[in-house]
Amino acid sequence: MKHEAIRADLAGSDREPRIEVGYDVRVHCSTGEVEAEMINLSSDGFRLRSHNPLQPGVIVTLEAAGHDPVKALICWACGLDAGGVFAEPVAL
Repeated sequence: MKHEAIRADLAGSDREPRIEVGYDVRVHCSTGEVEAEMINLSSDGFRLRSHNPLQPGVIVTLEAAGHDPVKALICWACGLDAGGVFAEPVAL
């Protein structure tokens, strides 16, 4: 899978527990910018609901007010929901 190149160190590890959140985020990708709400996250990944569909395999930059931008990879999408992994773990 494409996300292995970004987070090869996750191979074989259990997924961290997700925390329910409600952050407004701006998703930047090669096709432009999309408004979204981050629904849950862990130090390794996230789930969000966007105003426009996102495509699996796309590398994005996520921006939330009061936080530094972070790079991530969209791993799956279903309608307006999508999930991904962060390029580097984030502090919660």
